[in-house]
Amino acid sequence: MTGLRNTVSCGMVLVVGCLGLTSDGQASGPAKVTHRVDSRMVLVPVTVTDGKGKTITDLRREQFQVLDDSTPVEIASFSREEAPVSIGVVLDLSGSMHTKRRHAASAIKEIVRRSGPRDEALLMTFSDRPDLRVGFTDDVEAVLDPLLFAEAKGATALIDAVYAGLQQMKNAKNPRRVLVVVSDGGDNHSRYTEAELTSLALESDTQIYSISIHEAVTNMQERSGVYLLSKLSENTGGLHFVVRDRRQLPEVAAKLATAINNLYVIGYRAPESFLSGKWRRVKIRLENPSGARLRVATRSGYFPD
Repeated sequence: MTGLRNTVSCGMVLVVGCLGLTSDGQASGPAKVTHRVDSRMVLVPVTVTDGKGKTITDLRREQFQVLDDSTPVEIASFSREEAPVSIGVVLDLSGSMHTKRRHAASAIKEIVRRSGPRDEALLMTFSDRPDLRVGFTDDVEAVLDPLLFAEAKGATALIDAVYAGLQQMKNAKNPRRVLVVVSDGGDNHSRYTEAELTSLALESDTQIYSISIHEAVTNMQERSGVYLLSKLSENTGGLHFVVRDRRQLPEVAAKLATAINNLYVIGYRAPESFLSGKWRRVKIRLENPSGARLRVATRSGYFPD
């Protein structure tokens, strides 16, 4: 390990400073084989929305409190970012999406339309298996082309598709990585398990934003799909939306895209015991004098490296 070493885990960056660095973080020469940790900065991306899904962007540093494994820690840095994003889109094209495909494509168009000039995107669709349609490209509108004539048929391998999407995110060029999943059902055709997917998501450096289309939930399988996407988004610091009317998809997607592109980044020095290698839970508390109900999204924790 030389210079700065970054461990990015589901949108949380743990920066470990070692010998071989000057005080301003620049490399001063080859680092020695034996390293002494002299800084432990954890950077936490946070998104705040109101009860209608609108992103809140005018909060102040003193309104936030951070707990690392239930221990309050002092905020060392605070900023609001609109950083370049690598976006992976995972779209359900199983048989049940046949009548919703056009609205889902419109939703993805809304997300793409709000992308920045330095963003990149990929498209993966799935039914009984995931299918990478467009790999990462700076021409983000290229992900829309395969949707013009795509068919919706077959079973639903939701877990396999999200798993494959997270694997593809390892090829992203931007430090900020987001996987957007749009589905109307629960899993009925995957070879990976929910536990395996959850483990990968927690170790990943990707926030999962998801939209569940459920106009008439009639069975436990569909309910399990909502729950799965909700927990994946919650654990990785993304947002989960449930749509009861397919015509709302573009509007919800616009809110999702705004949230992706506007976030706070909170930095704090990790406790002395952070090198234990054990999972550390992170909780963000928000003081809101207005009394309005606000939703804070950040990942649930991190594994120190």
